[in-house]
Amino acid sequence: MAAWKVAYSETCRNQVRFLAPSMKSVIKQRIEEIREDPYVGKPLERELSGIYSHRARRFRILYTIDSTSHTIQLHYVGHRKDIYELFKNLLAEIHGTGGEPSR
Repeated sequence: MAAWKVAYSETCRNQVRFLAPSMKSVIKQRIEEIREDPYVGKPLERELSGIYSHRARRFRILYTIDSTSHTIQLHYVGHRKDIYELFKNLLAEIHGTGGEPSR
């Protein structure tokens, strides 16, 4: 089977760039795990349906899987305490929903 391609969003690339060196190596190791098996992460629900979350100590990596192009899109890396709320806010900004999840 062909290897999965990994694409970083600009936001994710910047988040990884500014991590502490020890955390950066853990994140890179987890991204490699995702590349080997994209379904290793937990599928999220409700307004984050379609997004997967993979643990890296106290951090999470949020990503989507495109099985037709064999690509994993990394969207966001952050601390577990607020990553889901921050990512929902980012999606709301991008989609212009004013912070209200679409139903």
